[in-house]
Amino acid sequence: MITLLLFAAGLVLIVAGSELFTNAVEWAGFRLRLASGATGSLLAAWGTALPETVVPVVAIISRAPAADSVATGAIVGAPFLLLTLGVAVTGLAVLARRGATELSVDSGQARRDLGTFFAAYTLVLIAVALPLWLRAVVAASVIVIYGIYVRAALRGGAPTEEMPEPLHLLRWYAGRPPGVAIAAQLLVAIAMLIVGAEFFVRALERSADALQLPTLLLALVLVPVATELPETLNSILWIHSRDDGLAFGNVAGATAFQACIGGAIGVAFTTWSPGKMGLASAGLALLSSCYLLVLLRHGRCRGWLLTLSAVPWIAYVVVAGVAGGRLQ
Repeated sequence: MITLLLFAAGLVLIVAGSELFTNAVEWAGFRLRLASGATGSLLAAWGTALPETVVPVVAIISRAPAADSVATGAIVGAPFLLLTLGVAVTGLAVLARRGATELSVDSGQARRDLGTFFAAYTLVLIAVALPLWLRAVVAASVIVIYGIYVRAALRGGAPTEEMPEPLHLLRWYAGRPPGVAIAAQLLVAIAMLIVGAEFFVRALERSADALQLPTLLLALVLVPVATELPETLNSILWIHSRDDGLAFGNVAGATAFQACIGGAIGVAFTTWSPGKMGLASAGLALLSSCYLLVLLRHGRCRGWLLTLSAVPWIAYVVVAGVAGGRLQ
């Protein structure tokens, strides 16, 4: 019962905190006059990628027995779920809307986001077989890659002119919220995400002990399902409002963040031993990014083709469930 309460409390805090964070960074992007692509790939992605980044950080700081497995599983499993199940749900949202059953995005944005993910994640995977001193070089390299990516994103496109929905802490305020209110909402959101991540890590450790399954396996599947909810829910809303660039940037930009920042954390501060299931997850994530690059080479893609992205994740979960603890 305590485990379920921890899971529920962690999930609620993560989802609510991410919504507050995303809403605040959208206003920050508007006030900074960033382009829609940059707002989606950077600010929205930062906000919704924060939970899965906080989970491994909290796990590492806690120094609990299962901390290394939780951190590694969260870092490896997050991009795989986003590029498969997250993209598939986005495809379903495209199919469900009236009059536009195709996703339409800037092909340059798709190549930038997915290309950055592929390059950084490949380096992070290579680091599994490298000695400790070379892993430090890899960690620094992927951070540099992300810096180059951020610079390119900020230079692309014209500033958005449409005001976001009212700041959640000032729903009654019709105009532009003051900067101090945006900052306050960001701080509240971050606090909620940190506490929620702590609850989730504790619940995961309890579940691993009760089910006698490897913590790494649970972290590869359960943590991403919870922490990727913000990206998925926000993308559905943006697809419904026909803002495909924000919807796709939210997902693809988050994977670039995860590969670079999350990957650097994993390589530098864990033993970075994903095991067979972790490597399989990472390999499928890379293949999924290639699939999306091909689909969006011209910037347009039918929704049903996006839904096929779920196939690798479903197959992976089935194999993981059947194999149980035999695959480490």
